[in-house]
Amino acid sequence: MPTLFNKVFFKKPRRLVVFVIFLAILIACQPKNADLNRPLDGTTLHQVWSRDVGEPINHPPLRVGNVLIVAPIDRPLLGLNAKTGETLWSFDPGVRIWDRAYASDGRRLFLGIQDGKYIALDPSNGKKLWEASLGINSQMPPFISDGVAYVPTTFAGPDTPGDPNGKAALFALSVDDGEILWSFESGNYILQTPYKQGDTIYLAGSFSSPKVVDEGGHMRVYALNANNGSVKWAYESEDGFTKQIYATENVVSYIAYQDFLVGVGANNGELLWRKDTGNWVPTLAGYQNVVYYGSANTVVHAIQADSGESLWTYNIPEGTFNYLIGAPVLLGNELVFLTQVGEIFSLDSTTGEFLWQVSTGIANTRAGLSVYDGWLYIGGGDGLVYGYSDY
Repeated sequence: MPTLFNKVFFKKPRRLVVFVIFLAILIACQPKNADLNRPLDGTTLHQVWSRDVGEPINHPPLRVGNVLIVAPIDRPLLGLNAKTGETLWSFDPGVRIWDRAYASDGRRLFLGIQDGKYIALDPSNGKKLWEASLGINSQMPPFISDGVAYVPTTFAGPDTPGDPNGKAALFALSVDDGEILWSFESGNYILQTPYKQGDTIYLAGSFSSPKVVDEGGHMRVYALNANNGSVKWAYESEDGFTKQIYATENVVSYIAYQDFLVGVGANNGELLWRKDTGNWVPTLAGYQNVVYYGSANTVVHAIQADSGESLWTYNIPEGTFNYLIGAPVLLGNELVFLTQVGEIFSLDSTTGEFLWQVSTGIANTRAGLSVYDGWLYIGGGDGLVYGYSDY
């Protein structure tokens, strides 16, 4: 019998076979990259674990690698094992963590804390990487793009004395060391998470005016140069408190206190269209040229961003108050969302056709769900965190 070093064994035809077998084994042993955008399999999706973190969750859990980031109200920030729920680390800065103000670029976790501080952590172990002093509290997630964290701030919110005359600023921070690259002082007293499209940052929030508004309130959208924060244009309306903003190359869309989805021109800030949403809407999600949202009349909508025209609607069938919680998530060609009574739905994102539904029994959530490579996470208003998987 030939051995590995036998000259007969390594004749050319056999060399090729051995090499192919070796290459196949080598490839099979390589770590697989997570497919973060793959659709879930609703036929096998099931609860794997649950964990009581002691206080309600106001923002969807965020998975970074194998760590699930959870921010219970008035508690230390937690890093959980994403597949078991076991605590890997906790981070307590000694002041309140703003429980909605975190996001990640995949390598770092960015977080707003009390007293106008902003920090970056290593998500694998919870160790602080850097700290910046903004002087204004940031209570909403940043927008992260091309090595820059665009951090909104506020003069109104939890544990913050309301100051309608405050001028909230947008800070552009280097993700590497927290250096302030530039800052823009707005005329708004509160700013929401901005959105970057091309070389423009779109920034929305509320401002104070002596003019009385019967329904809604004064709000303003800025278009800023992403390189230096200079103003390209500003748009004002009486739509009220802004909830979410999204932009394509042509249109900036937002939903505010009044029950309308609004589109303004991305180049000049002129009103293009205004669409009645039918009822209260918590937030929206934008993907390419489509805006998705659910209203409290149990209807889910897909809207053409450039025109404001409806692409499709889907009526959630599980009761009068079973509306969508948080923002829907696009996974390939599927739109996945959580409802008020704890139902997970999947729709075809192009047609609105029903695909599948899973009942969780979780009926006390304050935020939507998050999804990562076959795993789905929910944070409850009772302090319970859930991990579901289709594996």
